[in-house]
Amino acid sequence: MAYSKEDITIRMPDFDDIKSGDIAELKHVLTKEDVQAFAALTGDFNPLHVDEDFAKKTLFQKPVVHGMLSASFISTIIGTILPGGGALWMSQTLEFLRPAHIGDTIRVLANVKQKSLATRVLILNIVVSNQNGEELIKGESSVKVLEFKKKVDRMSLIKEKTVLITGASGGIGAAAAEKLAAEGHAVIVHYHSSPVNAEQVVDKIIQAGGRAIALKADIANAEDIKRLLTEANKEFGPVQAVVHCASPSNTPSTFDKLDWAAMQEQMDVNLKGAFNCAQAVLPGMVEAKSGDLIFIGTVYTDGVPPPQQSRYIVAKSALTSFARCLAVEYGPSDIRVNVVAPGMTETGMIADLPDKVKMLTKMQTPLRRLAQPEDIADTIVFLLSTSARHITGQTFRVCGGSVML
Repeated sequence: MAYSKEDITIRMPDFDDIKSGDIAELKHVLTKEDVQAFAALTGDFNPLHVDEDFAKKTLFQKPVVHGMLSASFISTIIGTILPGGGALWMSQTLEFLRPAHIGDTIRVLANVKQKSLATRVLILNIVVSNQNGEELIKGESSVKVLEFKKKVDRMSLIKEKTVLITGASGGIGAAAAEKLAAEGHAVIVHYHSSPVNAEQVVDKIIQAGGRAIALKADIANAEDIKRLLTEANKEFGPVQAVVHCASPSNTPSTFDKLDWAAMQEQMDVNLKGAFNCAQAVLPGMVEAKSGDLIFIGTVYTDGVPPPQQSRYIVAKSALTSFARCLAVEYGPSDIRVNVVAPGMTETGMIADLPDKVKMLTKMQTPLRRLAQPEDIADTIVFLLSTSARHITGQTFRVCGGSVML
């Protein structure tokens, strides 16, 4: 994108496209008129610059162009080329190495030394040299690239998405699949070992007029996830959102009877599964400058954890931290990453818990009931809607008030 003013074309920067190592160049022939104009503007009529007879009496033998006149072209390269229009010059170091004279062709070279995504600041190495390649000035510029308000395309915000839901053959994943399909999204119902249940979810969605397919994959296997996404792309196009619900069964166990294999199982499905899915879909989301990742956590990572649940809670804690890290890194690409943290929910995962434990949890919950999968699914639907377009890096606790922070 460019901006034109008085026959000068000015580059309008896209901060995302600027990279460390980028180089820009500007050339200008210094004239007597330049010196006169600069002296008139600044009031610097030092005879060394504007009086040839005076200059002949010095070791230079001829007028020296104002050092700041040559340096002023640093502003030109920053404001019109790198980064370009809208750039704010924040600070500058300068070292004047040798003088310039009228008739010299100066070459201003800017090189991106450092780029900060968080502050939108560039550090530029600057070198000004003459036609002989001799360095006249060198220094370092700090430049902020301003962010312009973007016109929101309402139609793009409400377009239907292709959503991959891991662990969607039952429980929260199945409820999310049905509700998202009812909203018009195309749904990939992922399963690992329950093809019959997954097909039942798909049949229910299709009978209701929605779009869905069931695909099997081991989400702890990166290649298997890539294969799943290839199949999904053929059916519905690129995946624009991932809802990571998959989690292995979690039988309570005291630590003294716990082995690392049991810990690893939770880490493989909860954390590594999220890692593999994110790594597979994020390049496309970055290119599209749009995307959503939603991970299912648990409120039990807050406060005092329940006993005999260490492997589950450790994995979910890591998953929540992972989500925040991704939210920071990919926010500039308009990719949102959030966590939905249920309390105890009426799914197959708690089928083996004693009724006494369920009843006690219910009575300790302000709303006096356990969550239903649909309660969690409604929050997922919200996070994929336009109403949540400015929300990222957050944990939404859907627990009837059992945890309040």
